[in-house]
Amino acid sequence: MLSLKNETAKDNKPGINLEVQGKKVYYQGPADVRSLLDSQGENGLYANVRINGSVLERRDFENVLLKEGDSVEFLYFMGGGTCSI
Repeated sequence: MLSLKNETAKDNKPGINLEVQGKKVYYQGPADVRSLLDSQGENGLYANVRINGSVLERRDFENVLLKEGDSVEFLYFMGGGTCSI
């Protein structure tokens, strides 16, 4: 469950304060990066994740645990444009 920091939680599960995509949130769920991705509907095959400025390897999403105050960003690389010769 992801809710605004000041929103009252619907249950008594513990959570942590994070900054996700620039917004302060209170996250109640498994503390690994993969679970956060899933809770946000983000596709781990295409999203890169940056925590506190460091980009993670996809293979580490299940192993990296989020901590109180972490700043998390989901990054998508896009191709496109044209080349004029």
